Amino acid sequence: MAATPPPPDAFAFSSDGELFAAVSDRRIQVWSTREGQKIAGWTDPIAAHDDSYSCIACSFVQKKHTKDGDLIVVAVGTANGVVLALDSTGVIWKSACHTGKVISLHFSKQGRVLITASRDGVICELDTWTGKSKDTLKALKKSINSLTVSHDEKFMVVSAKTTKLYSMKDKKEILKIPSDDGPIQLMSVSDEAHTLVSYTNNNKEVKVWSCDHQNCTVVSTVSLAMHTQPKTVECKRSTSSEAGGIVLAVSKKGVAYVWDLQTLSQDEILPIKISVKKSLDKKGRVPIILAKLCDVKEDNTIKVHVVFGSLDCLQFKIVVLGENCEDINLVAESDALASEEQDAKVNNKMDDEQDRQENTNLTRQGRPNKRTASVLDSITDTVKEGNPEYNLDEPTMEQKLESLNLLNKSEFLEEQSASLAPPSADSVYILLKQALRADDHAELLKCMYNRDEKVIVKSVSLLTPGDALKLLKFFVSSIQSRGAKLVCLLPWLQTLLSRHMSSIVSQESSLLLLNSLYQLIDARTSTFKSALQLSTTLDYRFSEIADEETDEEEAAAPIVYEDKDTEDEESDIDAMETDGESEELGDVTDALRHSDGSERVL
Repeated sequence: MAATPPPPDAFAFSSDGELFAAVSDRRIQVWSTREGQKIAGWTDPIAAHDDSYSCIACSFVQKKHTKDGDLIVVAVGTANGVVLALDSTGVIWKSACHTGKVISLHFSKQGRVLITASRDGVICELDTWTGKSKDTLKALKKSINSLTVSHDEKFMVVSAKTTKLYSMKDKKEILKIPSDDGPIQLMSVSDEAHTLVSYTNNNKEVKVWSCDHQNCTVVSTVSLAMHTQPKTVECKRSTSSEAGGIVLAVSKKGVAYVWDLQTLSQDEILPIKISVKKSLDKKGRVPIILAKLCDVKEDNTIKVHVVFGSLDCLQFKIVVLGENCEDINLVAESDALASEEQDAKVNNKMDDEQDRQENTNLTRQGRPNKRTASVLDSITDTVKEGNPEYNLDEPTMEQKLESLNLLNKSEFLEEQSASLAPPSADSVYILLKQALRADDHAELLKCMYNRDEKVIVKSVSLLTPGDALKLLKFFVSSIQSRGAKLVCLLPWLQTLLSRHMSSIVSQESSLLLLNSLYQLIDARTSTFKSALQLSTTLDYRFSEIADEETDEEEAAAPIVYEDKDTEDEESDIDAMETDGESEELGDVTDALRHSDGSERVL
């Protein structure tokens, strides 16, 4: 059995849970939690081997004068105090705004502001697009352990040996949170700062605090026990009970705990545990990397985003917890486990992609079905539920196979011939999207070799603005080639520009690409006039040469004279005489014979 994959160096959900970002082995990647696919990636943007990545954050950011939706921005902090911001074009800016290790990053104000915290005790607010400092706060004289911001962006908590609650509006300290067990390592604050949760190092419990920031009082109400130490904590205010709250914690062993507190002073409440099994018939678990409370509704249902697996094949689930809910045992998809054991990348075949989409339905105590029920399944179920003794009325193996049509060779050949049919527009679009997400130029070229106009139009029309920009980058990098490759690219490029020009122009990063494309086209067409003149001149000159040769051939036909030696002529004459004599003798011999072949007597 393969070993459990190591966790990423840093990871985080976006505030709405739609994105998940992680950094591992100096590679930064972003996934869409809804589609479960990787949508962006960068390799070592800091490019400094004496530095390492310490934290990460991601968000959708809406730019001014942008009508084509939000863009994805990722921020990473390093151990040397450097903060970088990246988008689809690469590094936007780099700022050395801290003197110590960056330990926390948060996007606020719809992603337009990035809040950073460092071991140097300083908190900075940076403009997401320029990296310029908007505000700086010296929160603590000593090192900061963590920084958390409430979902409504009205409060933030800075945890250390002395933990403080601040107002985001004026950056004023509201109250201090005591800790008799030592410095607080993890902290979370709910909307309106009614509930706080904290974790102190080397403890296996999460403390819940009731906060009255108007009167500047905070009281520890309950301690929630865990089997192992937590690595993340989160809390939200309950909608069903004004005095309650929802607490989420993920242990270092990869098990998520959820407590639904009707009141903050409630005792002996058991958590709902969420874990992931490798399979139902084998022991072993897949650790949960991170979980996030995404929604708490009035009907007391709770939604939790869960991510687990290796970075080569991450799996995302949304777990719905209702009232009186029991522990949840998710089952990892078998295709994903196979890719983890073989250290392979995500399979790009369409059939495997459909299997992964079908297996997203959650099961608590069962395995997700990966194929439809068949006759063999029904027979197996009957044997399990019925009498275990041998049944004489049971159909033979041949009858079972006949019911499955496995012995019908004609149907098998028909299916095989159907599988050899040319790819359809839907399949080419899926392959194109997967190649763009994986940045696989070889697969992109395979898609470009399809010259069917309908396939090209449909595949390009279904692309998202982000994928369209990636495809344009590929065209700009490949347009310098010549021959058949360029001939295949041109119809795709024409369709891309005609279908996605508005979305491409609306992104600033596309201006450089369009400028490069214009320069390439201008360089190719600048010599067209002179080349046309040269071609015309050569055609005219060669036509004159051809006309002169034709006139000479029609004027006089060539005479061939062969000179032979005298001895050769005499031998030829003797040979001719000998042939003549033999012919005469033959005539005489024929005349001496009757018509019936008998000889005449003279």
